[in-house]
Amino acid sequence: MLEYVHFVPGRLRLRITALKQQRSAAEAAAKVAAIPKVTSAVANPGTGSLTINFDREQLSIGDLWEKLRTLGYIAEDELEPRNIKCTAPDGSAPNRFGRAVTGALIEAVVQHSAQALVRALL
Repeated sequence: MLEYVHFVPGRLRLRITALKQQRSAAEAAAKVAAIPKVTSAVANPGTGSLTINFDREQLSIGDLWEKLRTLGYIAEDELEPRNIKCTAPDGSAPNRFGRAVTGALIEAVVQHSAQALVRALL
């Protein structure tokens, strides 16, 4: 039974009750690592988690989800995860946001300074 999913592009972590058994965890890691374009699959029987790293340019989360469903790790009614992290594919969104905030702050400081200078001259 799937208990938890964490997804960012190129990395998927699942927590599955059955993986708390050493043999099941090792088997899952081997099967998932054999999926084309999966770069690594590491199972942790202590937590029952399976962390999958994959080439996000070559393997979509939808295709990976279907392969995991075929292997029996995902139930038919489980929806694929969606990326909720606010980054562009090239990772530039946080940089754009930071630059926008910095620019607005500098503009406000310059405007305030200009107003103070004009008041001092009058």
